[in-house]
Amino acid sequence: MKNDSIACPKCNSQVEAESSYCPACGFKLETGTSNINRIMDSITWETDITLMSNPLFVRQLLLVAVGAGLLLAFLMVFIFIATGEYEAIPMMLLISLVSIIGLALFLFLITLIFFGNRTRVRFTVYQKGAYWETTDDKVKSANRLAVLAGILGRSPQTAGAGALAVSREKEMASWDQLSNVEVNKRQRMIVLRNSWRPVLMLVCQPENYETILQYVNSRVKPGLEEISRKSKPMAKGLLRTLYVCIAIFPLFYLTSPFVLDLDIFMPLFIFIFTLATVWLIPLFGWVVIAGVVVVFIQLLFNGVSGFSILYGYEQIMFLLAFVGLGYLAWFSWGSLRGRFLPPLLEN
Repeated sequence: MKNDSIACPKCNSQVEAESSYCPACGFKLETGTSNINRIMDSITWETDITLMSNPLFVRQLLLVAVGAGLLLAFLMVFIFIATGEYEAIPMMLLISLVSIIGLALFLFLITLIFFGNRTRVRFTVYQKGAYWETTDDKVKSANRLAVLAGILGRSPQTAGAGALAVSREKEMASWDQLSNVEVNKRQRMIVLRNSWRPVLMLVCQPENYETILQYVNSRVKPGLEEISRKSKPMAKGLLRTLYVCIAIFPLFYLTSPFVLDLDIFMPLFIFIFTLATVWLIPLFGWVVIAGVVVVFIQLLFNGVSGFSILYGYEQIMFLLAFVGLGYLAWFSWGSLRGRFLPPLLEN
């Protein structure tokens, strides 16, 4: 794409790309790409984003609804298999489908009524990369209320969703992570992608759109990616998810009233935040480690009084629960140290 003009960094007037001076204010410019790189040491702007007319936001909202429904189905089916309640699986799948539809409608209504279909965002583009931050106090308050409601209501799904939203209030992408740029000129929207997914969205103002676009194009170097390279992060995530399921399985087995009757809330809480650590944000590893410590203590107390009355295979599952907790703590610590990178953070 060739652009014939840029915005003057002093007065925002459109200037021919090869001009040495701005004809409106006389500001001295350098020519060509070097000019763009020089004036773009840092540019920050704030703008209101219209949410429901933003295709990326709508897609993300639908992904949240579908993802939450599939997560619910996955968790409950996994628990039913672990506890031997196979007859409840078909009804759980139906409930999950209804929850997807209901959650999507609920999110659309919240967006239109509570947020007024708008949110305020601050963007920054500089030499190391691009950065965006939610500045809307209403959005921030809603995210924190979701965390509090999830904790008080003993709903790990709600607490996890709120914690994820809080963590996504600020995001940054460095230029060396990116390999492609998508442009929606009508909405002045620039979507920055890595080798397999969108990473960051920039919504520009009319006066800085062309300048920002030129600078982004000068920084992002598209390259051909092999299909195997694109699928590698997803394969890693799926394999780690399998390991987590194997590790957590004994805990759900012990929640059966015919075994230890362990409270299901903490195993479910650990499971959800471990999956979030696998796929999304390493910092959730701290939550997992805290949950592992709590359940470890619970198992020790239950083990002292109840281990002798368990059957042989139940005793094996009890011991395997400690092994699984050890793996979850090890994996979470490795994620916090940067050893295991979530697929959504990989190039």
